[in-house]
Amino acid sequence: MQSLWMVVAALFYAVYGMCIKFAGACGVGSWEILFYRSFFGLIFIYTVMRLKGINIHTLHPWAHTVRSIAGTCAIVGGIYSISHLNLGLAMTLNYTAPLFLGFFVLVYSLKNHARINWGLMTSLVFGFIGVLTLLGPTIGPNEYFAAGIGLFAGLCTALATGFVKRLGTFHEPEGRIIFFLMLAGTLCGLICILLFGQFTAWTWESFLWILGLCACSTMGQVTLTLAFSRGNMVLSGALQYTVILFSTLLGEIVFGEAVTVAVILGMIIIVLAGFSASWFTKKEQSHLKTASKKNLSK
Repeated sequence: MQSLWMVVAALFYAVYGMCIKFAGACGVGSWEILFYRSFFGLIFIYTVMRLKGINIHTLHPWAHTVRSIAGTCAIVGGIYSISHLNLGLAMTLNYTAPLFLGFFVLVYSLKNHARINWGLMTSLVFGFIGVLTLLGPTIGPNEYFAAGIGLFAGLCTALATGFVKRLGTFHEPEGRIIFFLMLAGTLCGLICILLFGQFTAWTWESFLWILGLCACSTMGQVTLTLAFSRGNMVLSGALQYTVILFSTLLGEIVFGEAVTVAVILGMIIIVLAGFSASWFTKKEQSHLKTASKKNLSK
């Protein structure tokens, strides 16, 4: 039942995407959205850390730095793609991280001359076919760059996830991991606003959308953490893809974005491939750990 928190998280992230599109329509830029979202989350998570007696001192600054940079790139890439593509399409591309994680594990296995995991390789091939099916007939040349940024966000999410797992093995508190991510996003957003643009004057409409995206992103992070920390990992990972369903429905209802057969087929292939890749990745990681222990014992 705790895994059902992921459905709540998916709903929050779908509404978050809707708020980004409305904020963008009000003239709020991607760097501003990154700054507002991150600063709001920074204040929230620091308050939670103080209440729980968690300090910001860490013995693993390098791992936090890499995770935070990758996570910030994933966030701003997601914001940009959502602002320039159909909501469901952008969310689907942002959630290709399991395919990239599977690719990393497969490359690592081949590099160490381990057996080829044909199930994982098949999942990655189908995932690639799903991306081509989704993008081919649905976007124009002027949207290729935004689609590429969406895939880049998925790649960065995969990198960030790997370092989150590493920080978990170091017994770093989840609050501290999120704190440094929010700090990196706040600094990056502020610096880029000062270098490439300026703060957009708020209206009541833009203020409400900014407040909405800040609240939804923070609550999405909290409920996602609850699902992964308290629920079943495999079930939580599968339920995570409900964000694509919610985003597609919001895109059609709120923005009138057309949903074609190719879009639906591409989404289904990517979701199935992503879930399959996650399962085979976990099996491959277990196999590599077992093989490593055997080698050490010899």
